[in-house]
Amino acid sequence: MLKKPVVIASAAGIVLSAVLLASFLGRGNGDEPVGETTSEVTAESVLAAMVATYREATSYRDRGLVRLRYRVGTRWVEDTGRLAVKFERPNRLMLNAYQLKMSCDGRQLLATIEKSGSPALDSQLLSRSAPPTLSLDDVYADPMVLNVIGSGMGGPPVTLELLTSDSPIREALAADGSRELLEPGEVQGRVCHRVRVTVDEGALTMWIDRQDHVLRRLDYPTGPLVAQMQQSVDCSEVTLTVDFRDARINAELTDEDFCFEPPAQAVRVAKFVIPPQPLPTKLLGETTSDFFFTDLQGERVTRESLLKSISVLVWFNNHPSSQACLQQLATVQRGFDRRPQIRFLGVCTEPTTLSHRQVETLVQSWGVQVATVRDLEAFGRDVFSIPWAPTLVVLDNQGKVQWFEVGANPLMQEQLPAVLERLLAGEDVAAETLTAYEQQQQIYQAALSEAAGPEIRQARSTGDGGL
Repeated sequence: MLKKPVVIASAAGIVLSAVLLASFLGRGNGDEPVGETTSEVTAESVLAAMVATYREATSYRDRGLVRLRYRVGTRWVEDTGRLAVKFERPNRLMLNAYQLKMSCDGRQLLATIEKSGSPALDSQLLSRSAPPTLSLDDVYADPMVLNVIGSGMGGPPVTLELLTSDSPIREALAADGSRELLEPGEVQGRVCHRVRVTVDEGALTMWIDRQDHVLRRLDYPTGPLVAQMQQSVDCSEVTLTVDFRDARINAELTDEDFCFEPPAQAVRVAKFVIPPQPLPTKLLGETTSDFFFTDLQGERVTRESLLKSISVLVWFNNHPSSQACLQQLATVQRGFDRRPQIRFLGVCTEPTTLSHRQVETLVQSWGVQVATVRDLEAFGRDVFSIPWAPTLVVLDNQGKVQWFEVGANPLMQEQLPAVLERLLAGEDVAAETLTAYEQQQQIYQAALSEAAGPEIRQARSTGDGGL
């Protein structure tokens, strides 16, 4: 049985920071005054004391963790991502932020991206000389680094901003900003001032240690996030929080804290190069092994019977994304009513606990008139390697896979007819797709070589620094 995963947020999933923190965090250097603390505790004095603490710190470390928590019905769901920082002036850093790992040991700045979905990108090792003084612009100099960190659930680590920028949290410190000192709270046994800062997207709450002025926790506004999440899941009670666990100013750090173990067979580059989008399947252009489906009258629909026509197959389950996909398929089908060379099938992946009649009723309730069959033997999994529903597969009249698309595609109604017309005209769509992919790979390899930079290319040619 195929089930479509509900992906709400992951280390590379929600682009929250660009929306939520752009007005809150500063980039680069500036000369805005921070303000001075006074004997009276105010939101302004607490923020100013925190900024001064990080600015004057010789070193810092934490084990930051960002946590998204929400309710779906009666079930609680939680997703976490790492957001840990070690820093020592003037230019030593260890940053673990979502999929990014970056180290600067004072001599070299190295970075990798993990579990990006592309082995080619995961194997790249960003390598540059360390600047004399590490700034936020140095950290975010590579667009891919900024993209990965900015796309994380909680966006960039505020602690890194506080440590390396001359004008951090500019919105919070602005003269006309909205700030409020709330009742104290406690984090990891530490009593904290709580300062609520209102920005366009809502209110952030900063938990600042009353004794050492270290930021212990940051609560994000969730309005924009909830709106995005509810497009795919009915959720409630959403919270998004970063806990800067074990945060410590002027921590004692050693060389080992900034050690970096690059991936095996890493390809050293001066900047990350985005590889081509991987092919959706290895079956493109190939003839599948034998399979069959079962129609709602209990009869088999075999692979051989489908060879009489071009077959458009959509694996679906009882999910809104599958509903939308089948409705799109029905629209495309109506445009080919007088073209008997094409056969359209909805392939249901629901288990046998759902009867044939119930499947038929489900499809009818969606207002869809597409012939429906069932994949009771899981050939979608075992023959087609379909990861989830909905997935669209187009077979030509020789049984070759000509088109393969995983997930809902809002443009299906425009793109699928064009593919079908090309197949009816005798074109080999899969072959053209494979050729285009090979060309993209060649371009990528050339860009990868160029991205190595002269120093790295020289090291390779001399056999020195083979990473």
